[in-house]
Amino acid sequence: MIDLHTHLLWDWDDGPDDRRQALEMARIAERDGIKVIALTPHVYRLTRHNGDLGILRQRMIEFHDAMAEAGVEIEFHWGAEVAVHAELVRTVERYRFTLDSTSYVFIEFPSDLVPPGSSNMVYSLMSKGFVPIISHPERNKGFVSHPELLYEFISMGCAAQVTAMSLTGEFGKETRNAAGLFLAHNLVHIIASDAHTPDARPPLLRKAVAAAARIVGEAKAAAMVTEIPRAILDNGALPDWGEPENPARRRTWAQKLPLLGQKRR
Repeated sequence: MIDLHTHLLWDWDDGPDDRRQALEMARIAERDGIKVIALTPHVYRLTRHNGDLGILRQRMIEFHDAMAEAGVEIEFHWGAEVAVHAELVRTVERYRFTLDSTSYVFIEFPSDLVPPGSSNMVYSLMSKGFVPIISHPERNKGFVSHPELLYEFISMGCAAQVTAMSLTGEFGKETRNAAGLFLAHNLVHIIASDAHTPDARPPLLRKAVAAAARIVGEAKAAAMVTEIPRAILDNGALPDWGEPENPARRRTWAQKLPLLGQKRR
């Protein structure tokens, strides 16, 4: 499995405090069957050291050396989780906070809303050649209250990531219901742990994949931690696992009938 969104880098954001905790998280991931991890530290929010990007670079080097020294058998990749702010487009373009050298970049909206004008900002980012991956929309009050907003972004060409613990209920019933709604309407593409600590928020995926399978089937649930994140790391197009549907749109009973001869993947 591939965990595309994690905070394993120590002493940078609200993730682990030290090397010991980071190594413990890596061992947890190994036991869960995770073979590939992308580190996506926060930038422009929740950072330590006044957000000094030079220190971020140093922590990356230290992390790589520590995992190699400990014999951790995980394929690591680098990215970032960029807070949505007024200078989002300029900073992504300047520093290329993408997953490795791909066009994909995680963006995180404020937890309580989707700011007005965000679609214009995202469109501008995409016009520069970037593909935004919206972090955990099921934990955003704006998207939960108005799921048609997420539908708009996905229809524009964005991807979205649902958090494993949202699917398994650790963030509460409302968040779990939102995660299920977004899954059922093809509005999220990736399951990732968004791990922060070894105890409260560990890097685990297997249980969440099983929960997702009850909604979208085993094949698609598995693809959300294998085929789809691998395509992103390879800078390829998102595999087609269903067109996005607007949850706010009511379909008539006739529209719900299967098309004659329609094949399901």
